[in-house]
Amino acid sequence: MIYLQKKKKKSRKLKPKPKPAPAVNMEKLAEVILIPSPAMGHVAQMLELAKLFFHQNHHLTITVLIMKLPDYIDAVSGPFVDSVAASSSSDRLRFVHLPAADPTPEWGSKTRGHFVYRLVQSQRSHIKDFLISQRSSKTLAGFVVDMLCTPFMDVADEFKIPSYVFFTSPAAFLGLMLHFQFLEDECQQDVSLFKNTDSSNLLSFPSYAYPVPPSVLPMVLVDRDTWLGRFLDFARGYRKAKGIIINTFAELEIHQLDAYKKNNCNMSRSKQDQVPLPPIYPIGPILNQSKSKSESEEAEITNWLDQQPTKSVVLICFGSQGSLPLDQVKQIALALDNCGCRFLWSLRQPPQSNNAQFPGEYTSYSEILPEGFLDRTEIKGKVVGWVPQLKVLSHEAIGGFVSHCGWNSILESIWCGVPIATWPLHSEQQVNAFQLVKEVGVAVDITLDYCERNKDQPMVTADAIEKRIKELMEINTAVREKAKEMKEKSRASVIEGGSSYLSLGKLIDELLKNAAL
Repeated sequence: MIYLQKKKKKSRKLKPKPKPAPAVNMEKLAEVILIPSPAMGHVAQMLELAKLFFHQNHHLTITVLIMKLPDYIDAVSGPFVDSVAASSSSDRLRFVHLPAADPTPEWGSKTRGHFVYRLVQSQRSHIKDFLISQRSSKTLAGFVVDMLCTPFMDVADEFKIPSYVFFTSPAAFLGLMLHFQFLEDECQQDVSLFKNTDSSNLLSFPSYAYPVPPSVLPMVLVDRDTWLGRFLDFARGYRKAKGIIINTFAELEIHQLDAYKKNNCNMSRSKQDQVPLPPIYPIGPILNQSKSKSESEEAEITNWLDQQPTKSVVLICFGSQGSLPLDQVKQIALALDNCGCRFLWSLRQPPQSNNAQFPGEYTSYSEILPEGFLDRTEIKGKVVGWVPQLKVLSHEAIGGFVSHCGWNSILESIWCGVPIATWPLHSEQQVNAFQLVKEVGVAVDITLDYCERNKDQPMVTADAIEKRIKELMEINTAVREKAKEMKEKSRASVIEGGSSYLSLGKLIDELLKNAAL
């Protein structure tokens, strides 16, 4: 996303000379290397960060190292990266594709997250080879790795390159991860036991302003294998970073950022004095503004929305990794049939064979939806596959958003001032949903603790879905007013003088200082 500049008023007064940037050898531009996780939600944010660096400072040159998931795992993210790379024509912004991985059957034996983690591990030697080949060509200012790619920080350390983490989830979740890591490493506490806490006993954590129900704790933290196998090491990596870049803005997470800065997230006062946490740079919202892979499909959706009244349509979309079982899909259809609300439904097919596969597209909706549903809702509704989500949310016809509460989707909804009905599925989405409803106030809850990995997950009934959608689409509500307020604050944060604008400036100054050393 490109930061906006306010027009400055003319003044006859002499302006103070700007503070000079750290001395940089202009014959060798300062290079920042970015490495996104290959999953769509992560790679989209990192590519927007690359464009942000590129446009914001002409002293920086940006290299993005691309890892791709095999097409049989994810058919969306690869073409998306290719389209973004093809549209870049500058010598200061380049994309380097790392060698394709050779997955073993074990990679796909567990979850999508496990597959991605094994892919990251397999690329360590290729990252090292790349750094060797580039050693004398440019001055390296920093190495920015995705929050799920911290194993690469060790490679950067070998070359004495300062590492930064790009955290693509909220600051609240960062604080929770670091708190759990502290409990595990310093207090020898088994954090998975939190999931067995009685549901009536709410839990207090420093990075949340209100006590948290045990049922919304992310599976990635309380599932013992996932925590010990991946996320504990990720959290340890965050502590080693020279800085943590977060896709959030100060006005959205006031409590969370204040708690972090005071080092109250995860350690006692005496421990804080010994091991300070890395500085944080909240520079969001960073939004995916790249074009859709299919302009014809995008035009069809836009044309349909153009025919709908203002704020009359509810968008139902569960993200690039989101899908629901057939029985649950039918409950949504029944709710939409009964509530009479106009809708745009992004309906995607669950993985068919491999545990690590991402959702795909249905060839026919009539085979999975209730008989006659498409005919009955032909005028008021539209069922589609992949949607250009930011463009859709920006349309004046959209009045509400049933969302899985992925952080990208939350930021896009806030940017557009669209209230949310929460329906989390995986990752940290349950605690995101809690934060939206209980702390931020821009959402109503269809469910807070739905989890696709829960084998005993109860069905969300059509009655519950219908009730919340009707509530979401009401015009004069506190939730809608709060969404409007946060929209204004999100946009103010990125203009000159805004909180994220200033934080970005501090980050770029830091990178330039690294290059000057």
